[in-house]
Amino acid sequence: MVLLIVNAVVAGLFALSYFLIARISRGQRPVIAFGVSYLLGMVTPISEIAIRLTDYPAPFMLASYMALLGGFLAMAAALSIFHRKRPPWTAIATLAVLGLITRIAIWGGTRDDLIYELAFQLPLALGILLCSHTAFRTGKGQLNHTLAGLFLLSGLNFFIKPFVAAALGSGQTARDYAGSAYALYSQASTAILLTAAGLTVLLIVIQTTIQEYVRTAETDHLSGLLNRCGFDRQAQALLASAPIGKRQLCAVMIDLDHFKRINDCFGHDMGDRVIQAFADILRSTAPKSAHLARTGGEEFVILLNRVSAPAAGLIVEAMRAHTREHGQADLPTFSFSAGIAQYQAGDSLADLMRRADQACYRPKTLGRDRIETDDGIAKAVNA
Repeated sequence: MVLLIVNAVVAGLFALSYFLIARISRGQRPVIAFGVSYLLGMVTPISEIAIRLTDYPAPFMLASYMALLGGFLAMAAALSIFHRKRPPWTAIATLAVLGLITRIAIWGGTRDDLIYELAFQLPLALGILLCSHTAFRTGKGQLNHTLAGLFLLSGLNFFIKPFVAAALGSGQTARDYAGSAYALYSQASTAILLTAAGLTVLLIVIQTTIQEYVRTAETDHLSGLLNRCGFDRQAQALLASAPIGKRQLCAVMIDLDHFKRINDCFGHDMGDRVIQAFADILRSTAPKSAHLARTGGEEFVILLNRVSAPAAGLIVEAMRAHTREHGQADLPTFSFSAGIAQYQAGDSLADLMRRADQACYRPKTLGRDRIETDDGIAKAVNA
């Protein structure tokens, strides 16, 4: 009885945790599905307690079985929803129907019989294995693989249970089962594995929530690019991870030309739209490995990894061409000036960015709409 109460409380605490996370973090509303899964799981130990206390155990026997299976199936759906994937609804519906039909078909069967016990555990085993498959298919990283492994172990445990039941005896009735040695094994092993899985799910949710907060804090709301804080953190990490002798990095500082004039002549709303259009151009023309940031009103910075200075010049020149010919009739023509600096041995990030900024300053004295490198050689001229 004590173990059942503990299992019910633990399931309730997990459900409460997910509901609180969903309430605190609007971006984590999908975790409500995890809470629903544990609420269903909570019904099983409560029903097992009721079986011991009532003279009419049949409804609680069915509720205990279907709630456990429902909790597993809800977990499979919740994992998919959390990772923005389509849940395996066909498999979920099939297992739900299979479980109900199987439980009714073996109702009143001979307990302790291996065939009976295998039929009883099969839908449950398949339900938890569906969770394992979903965790492995939809999630990435060590935590998700750990979760898939824990669900796999839980599924294997359900296949082992019939043999343990046949060996130890599960009692001739549901009430007899409640006091059997097999019940202790079944409830304890399931509780340990599912609690470990639940803690892993909670860690995944917390990790994702933290990552979303960091991403929001490090993103410029207007352009959708990194802000200065986000750029500095990612650039420092990239600089630290690159082998010292093989660092091939180029920093690009960009200023939109005469941006104040756009705001004065067309209004700040148009200026915002120009910022957004230019951010789209950077995303579409920069390599996928590039770190893109808006660091000021009309100031942008790009960090190119494994790109030489000549190649960086070609990339930025392509950006310049796309900018001048943006093709959006409702936006004014605009251009930019840029400075390119290549990483040199011993450079800190501040050194690299300072030289790129100095290179970016020169086009302003030469008519703008130009690209310069930190060695002073012009890479493009006014078109």
